[in-house]
Amino acid sequence: MSSSDGGQSRNRLVVGVLSACLLVAMVIGTVVFFVNERAGYDSESKRNMIKTMRSVELFCAPADFQGTCRDTLESALSRTDPAEHPHAAAAAAITAVERALAEGFNRSSVLDAVRQSNDTLVWEAIHDCRMLLEDCRGNVERALSSIAWRGVDGPAQDLQAWLSAVITFQGSCVDMFPKGEVRDEVKSTMEKAREISSNALAIIKQGAALASMLDLNGGSPDDVNGKGSNRQLEEEGESASSSSVPTWVPNEERKLLGVKGGRRKAALTPNVTVAKDGSGDFTNISAALDAMPDKYSGRYFIYVKEGVYDETVNITGRMANIIMYGDGSKRSIVTGSKNIVDGIRMWRTATFAVDGDSFMAMKLGIRNTAGVEKQQALALRVKGDKAIFFNCRIEGNQDTLFAQAYRQFYRSCVISGTVDFIMGDAAAVFQRCLLLVRQPRPGQPAVVTAQSRRDHQQTTGFVIHRSQIVADEQLASSNSNKSAGAGASPVKAYLGRPWKEFARTVVMESIIDGFVHGQGYMPWEGKDDLGTAFFGEFRNAGDGANVTGRKEMRGST
Repeated sequence: MSSSDGGQSRNRLVVGVLSACLLVAMVIGTVVFFVNERAGYDSESKRNMIKTMRSVELFCAPADFQGTCRDTLESALSRTDPAEHPHAAAAAAITAVERALAEGFNRSSVLDAVRQSNDTLVWEAIHDCRMLLEDCRGNVERALSSIAWRGVDGPAQDLQAWLSAVITFQGSCVDMFPKGEVRDEVKSTMEKAREISSNALAIIKQGAALASMLDLNGGSPDDVNGKGSNRQLEEEGESASSSSVPTWVPNEERKLLGVKGGRRKAALTPNVTVAKDGSGDFTNISAALDAMPDKYSGRYFIYVKEGVYDETVNITGRMANIIMYGDGSKRSIVTGSKNIVDGIRMWRTATFAVDGDSFMAMKLGIRNTAGVEKQQALALRVKGDKAIFFNCRIEGNQDTLFAQAYRQFYRSCVISGTVDFIMGDAAAVFQRCLLLVRQPRPGQPAVVTAQSRRDHQQTTGFVIHRSQIVADEQLASSNSNKSAGAGASPVKAYLGRPWKEFARTVVMESIIDGFVHGQGYMPWEGKDDLGTAFFGEFRNAGDGANVTGRKEMRGST
């Protein structure tokens, strides 16, 4: 990236240092109160109010909506032992999210606006929005359960992932409505829930740090600050080691990825086999999924034999812990052609959809064969936490991969497309992948990523690590001919554009081919949102890796 003006950088550094010093002072003051309380310090009622006020001030310090934050915490903390304030603050913040969600969408003004609408798109949006809000409630419930069982610092990464998804789903709910009165009303009613969710993320980060300092959960070696300077990088997906994977990937899955205990892969024994030729238990994947037992222990293995399976595959929310593997990404292929031009809502066009947690796919091909003229057409949509794709091919044109939410990891995959072909608001790492840029429609730019982080408190973003970003043969040949003077101008290709205000994408230690435009990034259509989005590059190589002419997109990280 190009450097900022030196004076501005120094000013930002000074402001950052002063802010950090102020926060440290607040923490020290509050910690003294907490420690004294735990040591039996005089707990007269007149002191409890002061301690509560200091706790509220501390936990709300990083929040963006101060008034809402104070209203959320004051009552809850005043009834709690100061030593338990980190846990109580997190629980109160998440409970407030639960209340706001329940109140927001059921307000009479929204229901009245919907009843008066004859637009089928509005009624479809209502249906889809309710599904997303159910996901929000599920995240709130498991967050509260986790705090009650494990405290706040142990599951901090889980809490942040789940609440980040709540913000994603709230925003997606609004986006599903066509522009007009109903959409405006839904957005207005969801605003309070969005503020409270953002505050909850800030409070949990603060509470986890303080709980770790005070050792409230027993000093786990995996506490928030227990791994030194590399911890932030690990939390957001990728550790410093070139052979490592996200910290949330379990040991057994690491063996399958070949990154722990040597190169030896674990043996796989399927629960069921899918085979087009009838040699397995089922002839299509959907039938195998429908026949899954409601309860099973451990992983559920589905082996997909060689063949082209023309079907829509849905891994529903109840289908957790599935490992699906094939005979190779060019041999075991799931294909479809749904698209928005034919009247299907974007997120329902996916050939393969994952809503269940802890899903893993290996050696599978997933395609959407709708042509570029069909516009948005998803090959893969992922809305399950801790999803892993290994040695897979994900092929399409516009919006090939919708990494919708939660934590996701793609290793040694081929992902191809034209415009925004890696999109969404997941905390996703793409490691050792081949990102293949295809020829878009005439007049369109080619864009690799469109990350959609909506709030700077969210722990989401894309990391492209040790990968290759190259043009496919058709695009490379077309651009070469046009550069030589035959026909129109070459296709402009970009590493990304911000789908939402706080989009965050990092490309590191990767090879970037020379077809990428020197600016690197472009704004979203009709928006000048480059001041809040963050696009970073680090130690890349290739003809397109020169950052001298890059657009400055260094907003909040």
